[in-house]
Amino acid sequence: MKEVVPRPLFTYGSLMENLFNYDLYLAGKVTGPPKKARIKGELYHLDSKGYPALLPGDDWVYGEIFELKEFSKEILPLDKMENYYGKGANNNEYERQLVEVEVFNEATEKYDLKETVYCYLYVPDHDKTFATQSTYLPNGNWRVYYHQIAG
Repeated sequence: MKEVVPRPLFTYGSLMENLFNYDLYLAGKVTGPPKKARIKGELYHLDSKGYPALLPGDDWVYGEIFELKEFSKEILPLDKMENYYGKGANNNEYERQLVEVEVFNEATEKYDLKETVYCYLYVPDHDKTFATQSTYLPNGNWRVYYHQIAG
């Protein structure tokens, strides 16, 4: 059974505002503008798939936090898009997990706020091509990379 406890969602790829999956999955379904945030991890671009993968690590990975207006309803299409079938399912492409992120504080202009949010973490063990068809992004910013490859 999938968790449906309402929490904000940390996005680091195509679900970020003004990127291709935002309009399909989040536009009109979130409360207010996104909050800038970052998480410790390693970010990759999946070359043959055209979207990013977040793995555990020590780099900073940058993204946005959204709050869904109707969490229990709106999380289901996101789980489907991310190929998440439930905690620990052997066919998950991503695993939806609770993580702690640092949120950008407009007043101090620093990432000095902490929040517990959901995040989709990639499961490389379920991808035979990950080692040969992914590009490591040391700057932790998929939006920048996407704009470079998209032209």
